[in-house]
Amino acid sequence: MIKQREPSTKEIARRAHELYVQRGREHGKDVEDWLRAEKELSDEPVPGLAKMSAAKAGRQAVN
Repeated sequence: MIKQREPSTKEIARRAHELYVQRGREHGKDVEDWLRAEKELSDEPVPGLAKMSAAKAGRQAVN
């Protein structure tokens, strides 16, 4: 089971602004930028969880 990361509003806003700048500061796509940023950040693995999952999988393979 993989737990999704829950990014903060500040993190999402920062990433959405980066997307806006990368797009050439084109107005009118703020919702798309926000949703994309939210998805990108949510898809990142939760720090430490991947290590725990790998260790657990290793123990199960041995047993």
